[in-house]
Amino acid sequence: MHTKLSIPERLKDLRVVDKHLTLEQLAEQTGLSKSALSKYESDDYKDISPFAIATLAEFYGVSTDYLMGLSENKNHPNAELQALHLSDDMVTLLSSG
Repeated sequence: MHTKLSIPERLKDLRVVDKHLTLEQLAEQTGLSKSALSKYESDDYKDISPFAIATLAEFYGVSTDYLMGLSENKNHPNAELQALHLSDDMVTLLSSG
């Protein structure tokens, strides 16, 4: 069974597992403060600014929807249908669920 990650878990997973960065390194590379980044990854975080969400999504190469837990799809944010090179029959099949 797949457990859905919380926002702090997603952020920490992207930093530690995907990028192998410390909070200090992430702060240097994104321009966000270490203290803010630490709060975002803590279980008692309150709010993340839209600027921080956009900055982190761009840095990690994921969609803002993935960061916010609205999507499980992290690597193909807003892919254009034509870019997928699917036949009309396949689009119909996939759309039907």
